[in-house]
Amino acid sequence: MSPEEITERLVKIAQHNEAVHRHNAKIDRKIERLKQAIQELTSLQVELESLRTNKLEHGGENVWKGDVYREHKRKVGHMEDDVKRLSSLIGDTFEDYSNKIRRLRAEKQSYWFF
Repeated sequence: MSPEEITERLVKIAQHNEAVHRHNAKIDRKIERLKQAIQELTSLQVELESLRTNKLEHGGENVWKGDVYREHKRKVGHMEDDVKRLSSLIGDTFEDYSNKIRRLRAEKQSYWFF
């Protein structure tokens, strides 16, 4: 190779590597945001787990007047269903984010060497 060809090749390598660096930096920023979102989801999941409705204290049917106890139990049942649905959605979102991180890592490009 002539010196001109070597110089031209080095310029192409430098240009390619700069583009790869920008591309990979963009991917790294996306991955970092997804990791932060996963951390937030994890803390939300912990808070959600603390909403155990079976720990609700109540006096039983003899303490409540009329249909109040049954209405209370019905509302608690709805809350339990909502907690289960929300927990499931958080789990699905966590999985989606983890899969997206794997896909983004696979999109990273390699640098050229002489």
